[in-house]
Amino acid sequence: MARRLEVRLLHYFLLIAFAAVLIGVEFYFEMSRAELWLAICMESDAAGDTLNQPALQQLRDKVVIMFGVLTAVVAIVLMMFIKNITLPLRRMLDVVNKINQGDLSQEVAVETKDEIGQVGQTINDLASNLQEVAAFTSTTTRDIESKLDALAVGPRDAHDDIREIKDDLASLRDFLDSFTLR
Repeated sequence: MARRLEVRLLHYFLLIAFAAVLIGVEFYFEMSRAELWLAICMESDAAGDTLNQPALQQLRDKVVIMFGVLTAVVAIVLMMFIKNITLPLRRMLDVVNKINQGDLSQEVAVETKDEIGQVGQTINDLASNLQEVAAFTSTTTRDIESKLDALAVGPRDAHDDIREIKDDLASLRDFLDSFTLR
């Protein structure tokens, strides 16, 4: 599964190589035809006349067509490369930038299971984990604030409230300590 992207790229470039081989084989067989060589070589006279122009033009046209086909295949493969590689990466970059700006609700649409899909899923997991951190921190700080407000309002047994606040802070500290920081 981890090599699917490499395999896909290998297939694209093998397609280019296959097209090049087909063009080369066609050119080889075209040049190997006895009629072509006879037309080129035998129709020039001993006085040094030029070679048979229609046969050379036919050969030139064939080469132009073959390279046109190769160019079209390369263009198609490049378009496939752009569509399957760069567009998903560009979409992921947009999502990551929004997450970096604080919008943790963003999610990458994962369409494949190759490396690009795995990166997208990892970004989604990261955003989800950040949401959990933000929610836990927010809940814990609200609990601490409400307990501090209760302490400030009236004469109660402050010892129990302080112990609960310390427990909440310890829980928050343990949670934050579970992350590896620089």
